[in-house]
Amino acid sequence: MATQPRLTTTQRGYNARHTRSKDAWGRLVDRGGVICRRCGEGIAPGEPWDLGHDDNDRSLPTHPEHRACNRSTRSRLWQPVNQVLEPEREGLPPTDARWAVPWLDEFRDVPADATWPRFMTVPHPRAVGSLGPEFVAWAEERSGRKLRWWQRLVATRLLEIDADGKLVWETLVLSTARQLGKSWLLRELMLWRVHQGERFGEPQDVMHTGKDLAICKEVQRPARLWAKAQPARFKVTEVNGQEEIQLKSDGSRWMLRAKSAVQGYSVGLAVVDEAWKVKPTTIDDDLTPTMVEREQPQLLLTSTAHRLATVLMLRRRLTALEGLEVGDGDLILEWSAPPEARLDDIDGWRQASPYWTPRRQRLVAKQLEALASGEIVDPEEPDPEASFRCQWLNQWPQRLVQRDKNEPLLPGGLWFGLAEEGVESFGQVYVAVEDDYGRGAGIAAVARLEDGRLEVDGWSCDDWDSAIDWVRRLGLYREIRELHIGASMIDRVPEDLPTPIPAVNSQASAGMAVFRDLAASRSLVHDTTEELDRALAETLVRESPSGLQIAQGPRHLVKAVAWAILAAHKPAKVYAVR
Repeated sequence: MATQPRLTTTQRGYNARHTRSKDAWGRLVDRGGVICRRCGEGIAPGEPWDLGHDDNDRSLPTHPEHRACNRSTRSRLWQPVNQVLEPEREGLPPTDARWAVPWLDEFRDVPADATWPRFMTVPHPRAVGSLGPEFVAWAEERSGRKLRWWQRLVATRLLEIDADGKLVWETLVLSTARQLGKSWLLRELMLWRVHQGERFGEPQDVMHTGKDLAICKEVQRPARLWAKAQPARFKVTEVNGQEEIQLKSDGSRWMLRAKSAVQGYSVGLAVVDEAWKVKPTTIDDDLTPTMVEREQPQLLLTSTAHRLATVLMLRRRLTALEGLEVGDGDLILEWSAPPEARLDDIDGWRQASPYWTPRRQRLVAKQLEALASGEIVDPEEPDPEASFRCQWLNQWPQRLVQRDKNEPLLPGGLWFGLAEEGVESFGQVYVAVEDDYGRGAGIAAVARLEDGRLEVDGWSCDDWDSAIDWVRRLGLYREIRELHIGASMIDRVPEDLPTPIPAVNSQASAGMAVFRDLAASRSLVHDTTEELDRALAETLVRESPSGLQIAQGPRHLVKAVAWAILAAHKPAKVYAVR
């Protein structure tokens, strides 16, 4: 922050380079309280430790782990444990008589560069046709690009209709290996639905969420560029965490929201991307209820396999497989290698790839070579073999894995990777203060840079009066746009400070979710923030039905940061001139 006095301590030296990261972490480890990312236990000062490899970007610094924990993952076989599930059944070949319906005629003769799905539900018993051809024509005209065989097949199955012209499927479970064009298909499906207000008799709200907002943003980004080039037809919002494309003619819109922020909307199409890391409560308690009153709503659950998948995809997938030959439950289309497939089995690679070319074969072979050298293609999976089987063979675990309830607020090393020495912001600042049950207070200050990123700062004070004095001194040098105060302390704010806004726990939960998403998309930045570095290294959170909750760490400081970020990232109100 460009303030007088400085808002942080004076020590510098944090940046995104791995060679400097260990020194930075070392100062924190030596003081105690740093948590091992692998086992969740503290790393004692002087205890051997290494940097792990579980962050979102291997170029970023990583999080400390006990040396024994770090090395115990090497050469570990992919053997999920705990609750045993039923063995997988066989799928239906393209020669099965149940595919002999008019709208699937063109798909039964599989082209040379395509693969029939290993699992696909039979046509719905009420289906008499499909809107697939209409969608395909619309998408190809809009994009100027021909959809692949498998993309047309998925769309044709999803858009099957009954004799009244109404959609028959409520839920689609779609699973393929990586880098096959799934994002392209989802983008066209969501844009098409936005344009169908007249068909469905009401404006169409499309909700797009998933494992994290960064993934969803990449899917929507080309569509936003396309819509921005047509300002007479579309209104485009690009505020972090609230990206939106709205069709001006009827108000239909495609919204991006974090998985913890989907409540309160009524949507006709909900798309959950990389659903392996989404909890069932997000769908069952938060998202599905928003769709009840809409006309012909549909839910799309899409994901590549993952060993640490939540029960959402595992159970939805198993339920859909049970009804594979019935056709009145969930629709599933999955391309995957069978469990017995060897890592070097090219036929297995192809079964997981609905689109197959020599280039694709070279890509998978290159990933197998990386496996042999111990490289990891998935930063959230420390086992190279498990990573390969999930990413490129799309093999879902046959056993449920017990996930730790507590996890770091930010992935290891991500916060250090957002550091920029000497960064300064000017202008208005959002401030938040929270009491530590009479033992001190946490202060956070957030301001927006010219490039749209948010600069974040945070520190602790010994008592409440000292925190209030800090706010008063800060106000002499920076305009305080909003002052958020923990609701229990609202009556202890002096009258000479800006009018305080009471802040509560639910806002902290929402703010931590936004904090994660903005950090993952590199929309945050900080200078020297040693005290905040330490606080984030110590903080563990858990997901609950009401959102993220702090399980361990300095609650007062983390809550203050969450409140300030939540306030700063919201778009300013724009009042209409009449």
